[in-house]
Amino acid sequence: MQEDAEALKESLMKDFGKYIQFAYIDVQSEEVKNYPKIAAILKRVNLPLTVINDEPRFHGGISNDMISEAVREIRTHRP
Repeated sequence: MQEDAEALKESLMKDFGKYIQFAYIDVQSEEVKNYPKIAAILKRVNLPLTVINDEPRFHGGISNDMISEAVREIRTHRP
């Protein structure tokens, strides 16, 4: 899963550069405690979970195309 996430990161950085902040969080590590909103829903979603702007957006797989499109849409509607 981490390898897929790294490939996604590379793709997003290529397409959006400085507008992207990317973090891979192992939900079985202590680090997940830094994301209480996400920790609270982990039992209801299928991993991997993609979060954009602190909002859970996709779960159960990584689709570079879907995630890129969601980021592009947010960038387009940004004031």
